[in-house]
Amino acid sequence: MPHPLVLALLLAPLLSRADTLDVPRLAAAPTLDGRADEREYGAPTIRIAAGAGEVRVWVARHGDALHIAAALPDSTPYWGDDLVVSLDPDGSGGAAPGDGDRQWYLRRALDSSTVVVASGGRWFAAGRLPPMLGPARAGDDWAVASASTAMGWSVELRVRAGAARTGAALPRLALRTYDDRPHGWWSWPPPPAGTAAVRVERNPDLWVALRMP
Repeated sequence: MPHPLVLALLLAPLLSRADTLDVPRLAAAPTLDGRADEREYGAPTIRIAAGAGEVRVWVARHGDALHIAAALPDSTPYWGDDLVVSLDPDGSGGAAPGDGDRQWYLRRALDSSTVVVASGGRWFAAGRLPPMLGPARAGDDWAVASASTAMGWSVELRVRAGAARTGAALPRLALRTYDDRPHGWWSWPPPPAGTAAVRVERNPDLWVALRMP
């Protein structure tokens, strides 16, 4: 029988893996205008308890696209408020972002957002910040839009399904949001006890598998 500490270390990768999320199919394609609500997406797929209130998130499929949309309550607009979407398309997991893992770092001021592909266990090389989107709102296999009001903001991300899942294993997803007032970070899935929310986006083993119909 292994020592309890050794056994815990052996089981840690298994215990860290979250449950699978079933992705619903939508009857109609959402309009990519940055506005996200129940009328278009139905009941929220994910709810994140954040400092300014509950963040509602929808993860859904329509046709050849995976849609990830969020409505974030926030009456104190700040350009750096964000929603970070981290995706492991081949479902390989790992303790650090693997080659090909993708991250959409979507700020309330969308021009300041960045989109990166991990390499060498990092989202980007130390000291080399990725370029900001500027007026661009789409890449080869994704598109994004956002909208803002006095009471909050919302964002919609559309990813081609073939790019969202690139292997036999289920793709894995994590979300993280930041709000300057009240100052704080919140993630889905929640971080392990005693650790910061930002740890989740750095550890694909903690991300949730997506069962895409």
